[in-house]
Amino acid sequence: MNITELTLNANQICGNADGTAIALAIAPGYKYEDGKRTDEITHMKVNTVFVDNSFEKMNVKVADLKPILTQEIIETAGGKKKVKFKNLTGRIYRTGNGDYAISASADAIEVLQ
Repeated sequence: MNITELTLNANQICGNADGTAIALAIAPGYKYEDGKRTDEITHMKVNTVFVDNSFEKMNVKVADLKPILTQEIIETAGGKKKVKFKNLTGRIYRTGNGDYAISASADAIEVLQ
C-alpha cells in the first residue's frame, strides 16, 4: 500500500468527527494549466486552525463557491470564525523536496455561531 493513496477523515484531520474548526481567512482558489494560474476560480481556500488537533493550521479547499463565508464576516468576528466543513477529507502527498504533507478538501462550509 502506498501512503499517498490513503484518505483521511474529519476526525484524523481536525481532531473531531464534526469537522469543526476556526477560519482565519478565505480566498479564491484558481485552476492551473501547465503550471500556470488561469482566471477560472474552482474552489475557495479557507485558512483554518483545528483547535481539537493541537491547533494544527492548514488551508482547506472548499468546492462550494457560494459566498456563505466571506473575509468581511471573519474580520467582523475579530479575525476568526467558527465553521463546520461538510465531507472533510484529506490526502497525504509528497512535496518537491520529498517531505510528506497533507492536503484537505471539503464539499461545503457552514458558519457556526
